[in-house]
Amino acid sequence: MLGFCLVLLLTGAAPPDTGYLTVRSNSVGIAVYLDGEYLGRTPVEMHKLKPGQYSISTISNDSLENVYWRIREGNVGAKLSSIWRLAAVNAGTVPAQVERGKVTEVTIDYGKVLNAPNEAKLIACGSIGGIFLVGAVVGFLVHLLAAR
Repeated sequence: MLGFCLVLLLTGAAPPDTGYLTVRSNSVGIAVYLDGEYLGRTPVEMHKLKPGQYSISTISNDSLENVYWRIREGNVGAKLSSIWRLAAVNAGTVPAQVERGKVTEVTIDYGKVLNAPNEAKLIACGSIGGIFLVGAVVGFLVHLLAAR
């Protein structure tokens, strides 16, 4: 058994209960977090891990806790800003299933991360505008029916 462990150590081969994670991005040098803990900057190559399900993100647990705190305790502006930030967190977070003896590759599209807050704002404004438009049409129809 000792000989087998020495061969693994000398050859750099992974133990049988290990998998690998590679994280890439379309932007080099992006901070990467594994389950909220700092892993490194893109690209991360062949990081050894135990097999299992992981969350790969561009935001740390500390930063995420600050976002949640601003949502709970901040003023209206801080709350809205935090909601837009959560859209970026969502765009920059991907699940990864690491399997024994295999390389799991994850790619984070940093352009989507940067654009996510604006997309969330457009969706919110479009929704509010749609509700206003429906209200205006219903009000107009009620006015027409009442006038008869």
